[in-house]
Amino acid sequence: QDIEVDIQHYDEPNDVFAALETETDTAADHATVGVVTAHQDPAAEETPLRVPDSLEIFAQAPAELGLVPTASTVTAARFAQHQAEDAEQPLAPACAQQTWLHAHTPEHEMETTAAALAELGCEPEFEAAQPTDADSYESMVERLTLEHDTVALLYGVDPVITDHGFATLDVVTDEWPHSNVIAVASPELEDPLTDQVDAVLDVLDSDAATSLLRGYHNAHASSSDLDYTVDNAIRYWLYTHGLVEQLTVTNISTDND
Repeated sequence: QDIEVDIQHYDEPNDVFAALETETDTAADHATVGVVTAHQDPAAEETPLRVPDSLEIFAQAPAELGLVPTASTVTAARFAQHQAEDAEQPLAPACAQQTWLHAHTPEHEMETTAAALAELGCEPEFEAAQPTDADSYESMVERLTLEHDTVALLYGVDPVITDHGFATLDVVTDEWPHSNVIAVASPELEDPLTDQVDAVLDVLDSDAATSLLRGYHNAHASSSDLDYTVDNAIRYWLYTHGLVEQLTVTNISTDND
């Protein structure tokens, strides 16, 4: 779009909100927007997103990000079998021998998830996992594949669930934290870039999010001589969703769709 963009990364949505609220650059040719994974507020009606009143949501992706307990088909079958053995606390024996890996969940939200599980009688051993690079991500996938009674809390749009034939455990997740990808800015912002951000988020439904994440992970794991980078994967994704007019990169992402 011939627009120069400076991208700054933050670890938490609140850090993005704080940066937007303290923005003092008012030059006519400068605009500041935030794209964040905002968490829903389960205590409020219709679970609105937690966004400061001083900011305005101008775009929201239709995909809802919710965690699902993911495991091998063997572990899922053992889980279902144990459930039938205790009518009063059906999840207690099923979870007792399990290790649950949590990679995407902040500590305070992990507490909410663990409490909701405990009410169902499910109190497994929890272990923090940090799949921050291709090797550690593949290590987590390998553990799910080879180690019985190992479960990972993954977003339901994560491509490894379908690509590796994993199953999800039959657990009620209604009270678990959910979130959405949104774009926020000052209510006074008028900038053509917001239309471009809105166009991207508008097509980011669950299938599109899975496809984008697949390209991201495959680009990190790629050993091709063509040097297939994350930028290449994103450009290809934009092209396949009609967001750029020219295809400038070949798809070598080993997409399993």
